[in-house]
Amino acid sequence: MQRVGSRRQVWNRTAKQTSGGLTRTELFQDKYGNIKSRKASRKAKSNKNLRKAGWTFKKGSFGAVRVEEKKKRKGTKKRKGTKKKKKSKSRKQRGGGSCGSPQVVQP
Repeated sequence: MQRVGSRRQVWNRTAKQTSGGLTRTELFQDKYGNIKSRKASRKAKSNKNLRKAGWTFKKGSFGAVRVEEKKKRKGTKKRKGTKKKKKSKSRKQRGGGSCGSPQVVQP
């Protein structure tokens, strides 16, 4: 058995480790049969590399979907003459009563 070999040789147990030092326990096979590093795959997922490259998922369909570019506005104008309404200071009482029935205050 060789000491250093390719990922395939390490996977087939004809070599102990790769030139980068990966052993068989640190490798896995994806659904296409390619041999990959567990550590690098986890790191890529946590860094959201697919999202940064412009891919995402769509609910209800299988596989990755290309992210659409959002149009950026050039020169947003501020509106003049619009006033914000002040909120009333009355507060609604939350919680309290049982099963939604109104609270009865006894003197």
